[in-house]
Amino acid sequence: MTIQRQYTLPNCKLVVEGLSDGATATAARPVVSMVTNAECHFAGQPKPISGGRAFLEDLAITASNYAQGILSGVPHPHTQPGQGELVSLERVEPDLHRLTVKPDSFVGEANGGGSAAPVQIDLRTVQLFDLVEAIDQFLADSQTLPEFAPQLAPVSRRYAVTHEPMTKQVVPAAIGLVGLAAAAAALFFLPIPERRPEAAAEDAATPAPLVSPASPAASPPTGSPTPLASPSPVASPSPVQSPDTTVSESPTAESPSPAASPENAPPETGGSVGEALVNANEITEPEQLDRLKTQLRDRLDAAWSQRPTFTEDLVYQVSVAENGDILGFRYMNNAAVQNANQTPLPDLQYQQTDRSAEPNALFRVVFTPGGVVQVSPWHGRPPE
Repeated sequence: MTIQRQYTLPNCKLVVEGLSDGATATAARPVVSMVTNAECHFAGQPKPISGGRAFLEDLAITASNYAQGILSGVPHPHTQPGQGELVSLERVEPDLHRLTVKPDSFVGEANGGGSAAPVQIDLRTVQLFDLVEAIDQFLADSQTLPEFAPQLAPVSRRYAVTHEPMTKQVVPAAIGLVGLAAAAAALFFLPIPERRPEAAAEDAATPAPLVSPASPAASPPTGSPTPLASPSPVASPSPVQSPDTTVSESPTAESPSPAASPENAPPETGGSVGEALVNANEITEPEQLDRLKTQLRDRLDAAWSQRPTFTEDLVYQVSVAENGDILGFRYMNNAAVQNANQTPLPDLQYQQTDRSAEPNALFRVVFTPGGVVQVSPWHGRPPE
């Protein structure tokens, strides 16, 4: 028995037809678990657009993302594979939006024939938002495809564009240049400060520094007489040159510099970090895990400014201290190893002292090709 559900708005009507499972077939309002046909009627359009379940799901996701992008001013890209392949929306005019349905998702006439070309319909803004409202009613209906739930994820900040007029961007720079030029002109006319006579007399009374005999500057020029040794105490032998005095070696010549010592060497990402993750005392308190998870996600999203070029999710195991410091991370797939330089984890890792003995929490961090950071407890459920 075919079941039909309608979601009607003034400028749009969404009709979903399908079959019920055997468990709820005799109920007053049975559950539609399989879609056989979905139609979308618009006011002023002679023919509806229609398709199967793939068409219905793609229409719901594409229309919702497009409407959110119009309202917020930030484009909402498709982050899941396969989204936007059957149904697409684009703005033609400020109040006109073109809806395109490709032929592989279009269910033709009653004889089952398909359309040879994509179906295009131009919608006014009021028709577009009536379509979004009808889709919201369909998603809120728990008796129609209850297992279908769009994967919602926050849009990365890299897609946000500052829409400021050019005048607002140029005026501050012009004011700064004018101020710098005025300051330079004022400093140009200031007189050069003169030295005090007392300072000049002190410089004249200061004896010249003693030149080491090994220095090339100590050898007299060819043809010039050898200067006489001064009886001044300055010319007396230095205690360092005495045979009874032990000559101390310069620490800068023999001892290794602090930067070259093993203690100050930067830790290898994924090397000693693995030991810190294994030996640490894991935090399991739910409230503290939620706080650290939110803090870690906000910190990674704010620091990730590079547009991703990878095509596969990068999965890491990240250790976070009680105060939110990132103690270390571990690669969980090959893509994470090859594209670690595209993530902010190496820059945010705490690298000064060994903190492997203090309590920490383990999280599963995923960087998606769509630019979204997903964080979830390592022993909890995967990110939604």
